[in-house]
Amino acid sequence: MNIRMASKHDVSAIADIHSTSWQENYSNVLSTNYLEKEAPADRLALWNTRFEKPQSNQQVLVAEVDGNTAGFVCLFADKHPEWGSHLDNLHVRKAYRSLGIGHTLFIEAARWAYQQAPSKGMCLLVNQDNTKAQAFYQRLGGRKAQESIWNAADGSKVATYWYVWEHLRDLTN
Repeated sequence: MNIRMASKHDVSAIADIHSTSWQENYSNVLSTNYLEKEAPADRLALWNTRFEKPQSNQQVLVAEVDGNTAGFVCLFADKHPEWGSHLDNLHVRKAYRSLGIGHTLFIEAARWAYQQAPSKGMCLLVNQDNTKAQAFYQRLGGRKAQESIWNAADGSKVATYWYVWEHLRDLTN
């Protein structure tokens, strides 16, 4: 496995992983029409924008296995006023799950967030019905801090939890 900074050349693969992950995991919270007909183009537009006009605190890493893009993580350093860096996306292709790729991407994201804002933590939103993701983040030391609502791209409102890591140094050793 190789972890590297993503570039504009990775946009198509990242968008595909993102929309496919939503299709596999969000069918009970996002509309079928959106997932099947709109999500691929919507995610491609999002990632094109993020690479054409990146925010100064943005970092995107990709994981490659045998030359194939297996997953990615995107985060924004010191974005949340209370909890620090915001891990915005972490997705791994289904064929590459259970190989430690998600764990490695998460740790690399935490390492980068710690370098950018050592006195801050990291947070992310996870859908309340995504118990697999919640278990994953809990194994990584995440604490369920607060309920929230995600105003999803298809116009729906999705119940979520904020997960928080107060001390990134512990994750980066």
